[in-house]
Amino acid sequence: MTDYGRRLIIDADFDRTLLETMRAVQLEGLDIITRFDVREHLKRHAHHDCRRYVLLQVASPDLMLRALQTDIESGPFLPMTVGVYELADGETAVEATEPFAPVISDMAWRHASPELAALADREGAMLANALGRMQHVIAAAPAVV
Repeated sequence: MTDYGRRLIIDADFDRTLLETMRAVQLEGLDIITRFDVREHLKRHAHHDCRRYVLLQVASPDLMLRALQTDIESGPFLPMTVGVYELADGETAVEATEPFAPVISDMAWRHASPELAALADREGAMLANALGRMQHVIAAAPAVV
């Protein structure tokens, strides 16, 4: 499968990883805009049971405001999506997209929109810090029973 962004494999159960991911994101100053339960949606609408899988849309309100003030059309590219899903061996995967994911690596876009590129880089760094924080917290914390 293609690499869609940052990815961690956490040696912890799904519930604990989801909780720690949400905490780490918020501690880094990112807001959780939406929480979408993929498993529940597929069960209800496709009548299919699958592994636990939650998508979180996250963004920094300050960076969102600055980006929209710079370019009102940038709205759809602002939120980052974080997927948290169960793996077969009891571990949990956390995968996150970058802000402005469709264009962030396009040097022409970066050159044409340097202020937005700088905002995207800053928000991407916040996400990287959150994931790094989460990985350390889970590794150091005792298991919840």
